[in-house]
Amino acid sequence: MNYEQAKSFWYRYLSFLRRNGSNTIMGNPMVDFTKAVKAGKMDDLDDETFYKAKNEASKLSVFWNRKPRDTVGNIFTTAIAKTTLADEDMENLSEILAKASEATEFYNNNTEEPEFDDDLWDEDYSTMSVNLWTPQNIFSYLDDHIYGQTAAKKAAAMLVYHHTHGHRRNIILAGPSGCGKTEIWRTLAQKFDCIKIINGPQLACDGWKGSYHISDIFQEEDSYKASHLIIVIDEADKLFEPAIGSGGTDFSHRIQSEFLKILDGDKITFTNENTKEKLVIDCSGVSTVFCGSFEHMLKEKTASSGGIGFNQTVKETQTAADCSEEDLIQYANIRREIAGRINQIITLDALDAADFEEILKGPASPIQMLEDTHHIYLTVDDTTRKALASEAEKSGLGCRYMRSKLQSLLDEQMFEKPETKNFTLTME
Repeated sequence: MNYEQAKSFWYRYLSFLRRNGSNTIMGNPMVDFTKAVKAGKMDDLDDETFYKAKNEASKLSVFWNRKPRDTVGNIFTTAIAKTTLADEDMENLSEILAKASEATEFYNNNTEEPEFDDDLWDEDYSTMSVNLWTPQNIFSYLDDHIYGQTAAKKAAAMLVYHHTHGHRRNIILAGPSGCGKTEIWRTLAQKFDCIKIINGPQLACDGWKGSYHISDIFQEEDSYKASHLIIVIDEADKLFEPAIGSGGTDFSHRIQSEFLKILDGDKITFTNENTKEKLVIDCSGVSTVFCGSFEHMLKEKTASSGGIGFNQTVKETQTAADCSEEDLIQYANIRREIAGRINQIITLDALDAADFEEILKGPASPIQMLEDTHHIYLTVDDTTRKALASEAEKSGLGCRYMRSKLQSLLDEQMFEKPETKNFTLTME
């Protein structure tokens, strides 16, 4: 970033902060630039001016951490953290601020000086800003990053809101692969560090040496965070599938038994295999989310409700039927004790080619992500977009397929000319 551009940035955002604008939402310059390009507003620029503008937007966008928009406070904090400051620079900045502070009357006739109050000051500052989020804020943030699936985004927003206000919940998100279940929680994890995503099939029963256990989920965190986690189990349906050992033991039921106390919010005690030390976790502040395709259950429910399943081409018939506690027991091999502790079951719709084509046009597009990652500009024609969307639907992998395919197409060209900044990607 050149001197003039940097000076302009710091002056602008310091001005926002000084005017109590820390919560003002600002758009990512790279997102704004891309929208301007797609709207044809850059068509009259010569190549030198175009790439200069793109380069400036790209350099500034790093302060948004790949989010389409963020608050001035977060942007400024990120910029400070990413800026190299020598001790002398820190000393000079501190001196400037100290002189300004010395000349400032922070409390005046219109400002009430706070009294000491145990309830007011006994605050966990690491989560204070998180507690300011409303359900609508959380939903809007998800809506900027996740296409469709309104019910799932609302359910996730309400769980996070309740969780951060001390009310734990347990929910299930059921829907076909590639519909956005896990992406919802990956997106939320960028804002809420209490979210921990675990691959369900990797979990093994307690006592199996060398495996990953439920106890490891907690032992990897400090004691406070361990007691305030939102645990997201990805591919949970595979965890619940019957796994009968040679002696007739259903290991799926054993793992489900280990989850019971967590879902109940009880205190649980784990023993470290190596040190033999005991770890006690109070799960009264732990929420659990089970994500999975639950294919058998959804097919049975969709069929019984008059639908014709996920793989049909008529959009109106692709809505999954609602599922109940009894459906979890009957079709998903979930023990009644577990099913009874689930507060909400949300079924997500399958996405079709038209949906994937819309995703490619939006701010969370894999195209945009590649541009931001490699600091390049991509041209993808309508024919290629339609082909990508169609293949994404057929593959059953959704956005994962499109990201992988686009990266592969890009790699083929970058292999020959890695210094190029403008690429055209096409599917033959």
